[in-house]
Amino acid sequence: MFTRASTRLSGVSLLAALLSTNALAVLFWTTNLGAQTPPPITEADLQALQPRVIGPAVTGGRVHDIEALPRDPSTIFVASASGGLWKTTNRGVTWRNVFDTMAVSTFGDVAIAPSNPQIVYAGTGEQNNRQSTSWGNGVYRSDDGGESWRHLGLSETRHIGKVEVHPTDPDEVYVAALGNLWAPSAVRGVFKSTDGGHSWVKVFYVDRHTGVVDMVMDPFNPDVLYVAAYQRLRRAWGFNGGGPGSGIFKTTNGGATWQELTNGIPEGDKGRIGLAIAASNPSVLNAIIEHPDPDQQGTYRTEDGGASWERVNELNIRPMYYSEIFIDPSNENTVYALATSSNKSEDGGRTFEEIAVRPTYDVGVHADHHALWIDPNDPNHLYLGGDAGLHESYDKGVTFRKINNFPIAQFYAIGVDMQDPYWVFGGLQDNHSFAGPSRTRRWIGIVNDDWKQVGYGDGMYWQPDPTTTDFAYGTSNDGTYFRLNSKTGDMLDIAPEAPVGEEEYRFDWTSPIIISQHNPSTLFAGGNRLFISTDRGETWVQTEDLSQQIDRDTVPLMGVLGSDISISRNDGTGSFGEAVTIGESPVDPFVLWVGMDDGNLQVSRDAGITWGEVSGNVPELPPGTYVSRITPSATSPGAAYAAFDGHRDGDLSPYLFKTEDFGRTWEPLMDGLPSGTINDVIEHPDNPAVLFVGTEHHLFVSVDAGASWAKWPGLPTTHVDDLVIHPREKDLVIGTHGQSIWIVDDTRPLAEWASEGAAANAHLFSIRPATIFTYWKDTSYRGQAEFAGQNPADGAIITYRLRPGVGDAHLRIARENGEVVREYLVPSEEGLHRVNWDLRHPLSPVAELEPWEAFEDDLLPRSVEDRGHFVSPGTYTVTLATRGATTSTTVEVRGDPEMPLTQIQYQDREIFLSGIQELQAEFTEVLGPAQGFGRVGGGRGAMDEMTEAERTLSQHRRAVSSVYQALNGGGVRQGSLYPPTQAQRGRIQAARRALAEHRR
Repeated sequence: MFTRASTRLSGVSLLAALLSTNALAVLFWTTNLGAQTPPPITEADLQALQPRVIGPAVTGGRVHDIEALPRDPSTIFVASASGGLWKTTNRGVTWRNVFDTMAVSTFGDVAIAPSNPQIVYAGTGEQNNRQSTSWGNGVYRSDDGGESWRHLGLSETRHIGKVEVHPTDPDEVYVAALGNLWAPSAVRGVFKSTDGGHSWVKVFYVDRHTGVVDMVMDPFNPDVLYVAAYQRLRRAWGFNGGGPGSGIFKTTNGGATWQELTNGIPEGDKGRIGLAIAASNPSVLNAIIEHPDPDQQGTYRTEDGGASWERVNELNIRPMYYSEIFIDPSNENTVYALATSSNKSEDGGRTFEEIAVRPTYDVGVHADHHALWIDPNDPNHLYLGGDAGLHESYDKGVTFRKINNFPIAQFYAIGVDMQDPYWVFGGLQDNHSFAGPSRTRRWIGIVNDDWKQVGYGDGMYWQPDPTTTDFAYGTSNDGTYFRLNSKTGDMLDIAPEAPVGEEEYRFDWTSPIIISQHNPSTLFAGGNRLFISTDRGETWVQTEDLSQQIDRDTVPLMGVLGSDISISRNDGTGSFGEAVTIGESPVDPFVLWVGMDDGNLQVSRDAGITWGEVSGNVPELPPGTYVSRITPSATSPGAAYAAFDGHRDGDLSPYLFKTEDFGRTWEPLMDGLPSGTINDVIEHPDNPAVLFVGTEHHLFVSVDAGASWAKWPGLPTTHVDDLVIHPREKDLVIGTHGQSIWIVDDTRPLAEWASEGAAANAHLFSIRPATIFTYWKDTSYRGQAEFAGQNPADGAIITYRLRPGVGDAHLRIARENGEVVREYLVPSEEGLHRVNWDLRHPLSPVAELEPWEAFEDDLLPRSVEDRGHFVSPGTYTVTLATRGATTSTTVEVRGDPEMPLTQIQYQDREIFLSGIQELQAEFTEVLGPAQGFGRVGGGRGAMDEMTEAERTLSQHRRAVSSVYQALNGGGVRQGSLYPPTQAQRGRIQAARRALAEHRR
């Protein structure tokens, strides 16, 4: 079935074009790491390098289930497709991911026990059949309202459609398991437990391809259940969404026996089926049934407990992805059907009207809905979930508010530009493409308004030009390529198009694009061919077909040839045999790599003229395994890393290899990585021994070229899809498919992990330049329901490592002339530590050694405590003293790039404010301590007890404090970096004179 091919580019025009634009010199990355062996890094070490989430939350992400407490709709659980399980107890004002440390982050269904709302069951693995569907590991239970969870097994079910709990016995529970989407298995059907999940019995089963996608229970007789059996199988090349196993079944004895319901149900193969039961009259059910005959597909209804059914409406929009139907628990005739467009019926499904109406494309409520919660005490009140997150209505779906304050965005790929601060661009599942800043001047953080939409459709790859903001290259689903001016929004279509009359090019859903590292005018785009442009996408040349050229119509799915599939044929996979990853050697512009969805891994050593297929050389790799990433190495032209993803064949093993000879031989690097497919691998630009790997559930790092791996703590369990290290800041930017974007600031310490001196008792790692600027309180009283991403810690980020030992650790910051400007008592435990210096003097010129403390506050994003003033730009020496040793490095402090200030002005301001601090100390000697430095001191009673001279001095002290606070800022109010005004200088001079006269 799978044949491997080598292809040649017709003609030599491509090579000539590349020679004219790419540098011919081959530059080799070399480094001397010393003779010592790098010590493995551990998860404990990485605790010091905590990632921060920057958002966005405005886009939302796919939601599969919404459950609220019937008697308290303020308590809501939102189960996302791949971004965790979120809980609110205040109707969505604030949220918390209550599943962030569990093994998986994907959900099919959540059930709250009717008799005890503290007992919650979570079925993992999304029930939708997308090509990007995430898989779970069974069922979990919480006995404290979601605060803690225990795993109940059923790991191999992989995708769970529904969970139903007995109305009076919370330990009796049924699980409808779809089973693995990508491979046949017997672990599917309906499982029942009568002991709270300690043991399970499979009470319903059809075959190895048929699971159960939906299930409803009679609330008055819990022995009566109805299930929707669903036969389906997806592979990399396509999808078969139905078969003879699909149907509706009923039990009246708690699952002991089952009867298929056929009276009025269409005969023959069926696809996905959705079920709803009327809580007010459980003899009434609605079903939405997929069928190859459009005259039989649609909405069905029974009013006699399934004994007979009637097709009441043809409505059934894209069944494979939706088939969601609901009945109002207080009115058996109010029915909702969710899909791309969602609809409401007031007559049992016989007629429908659209809800969540969109006035035009991309305006109003996002389409694509999967979940609905209807308030049993107020039928006008709805929670609606879908591809764009969570919405709420109080008029039965006429209007909605979007609840967009928890970050569950599903990114496919990301890119970074070279602005300062840099921006992150990313493509999202069904939510277009967005770009946002890595940090802001906002006191509150990075808000939703800081993110802007930069593309349409399902966003995919992004490659901002590193030399200008005029050009950023984006893609959306199925090979839509465009060039964006990120300042003006100008969008130019640059997609390669086959000439009229020739066979159309094929592009994957996530079609890749990269910018040449050697010439930013050169682009590489991937379809069934590699497309190369040397003029920023104005024109393209292309190779011949690099795929295996498999005709998927000849490949069987569940025993049916692709050409004969009649239900949801290949839905979501428009074509097959296309590039999904591209690589260009960073040291040799003529070495190109292309990885395909059909398993082909092609390499060219002559800029694309000739190619060789090399995946067949990878040891123990199943043929045809999807190439998830190819990453050329900076160590030599022939070196590259390749990650393969076998989950589309039911193989969840990690596959990661390295070659140093252009793919002739490969070394496995996955030892130590747990089960879970690999989506990305990147190499640190400052040290190729440092590798980062993103998997289906976690982020891992190695500092010894893949010999050992450590899981990154502090990042919630989620699908890590794309990784980028910013070339200037050395931040690790993490694009997740479910938890938005995270950043680990300054990864230089990892690149220096095995550097000379790092094995000493105490070692300071390099410190990147730090910039003086003030945070701006530019929003006011936004309440608690607003999401804000995190800005980095203030000032200079300082990382150090301590070997075992005892004693305090002191950190000193000094000018080039040796003058000390700040001293801290810092953590002294063994291991890696990260602290920050806010680029300020201490609050008092006579301050004692300050204990450094990380700022942590549940209510405030930044400290509002009084602080000292900024130092001037310059080079400062940072010295760590502990364990009987000292270690030093330097940090460059830069001025605010947006402020037109000279070095002299910065120094003038610093000297002036330092003088005020000294003057305040003199006032304290005379008048005693004030209430607080930087604030007006002394109450009315204190003033009444003073002499006239003391009252005058106290007024001068207030004036001095007022000048300091005006320039330095205080609380949430920003100050100014400008030197003092003449009026401010005059007030300080007057205070000095008054104090001098008093002392005389």
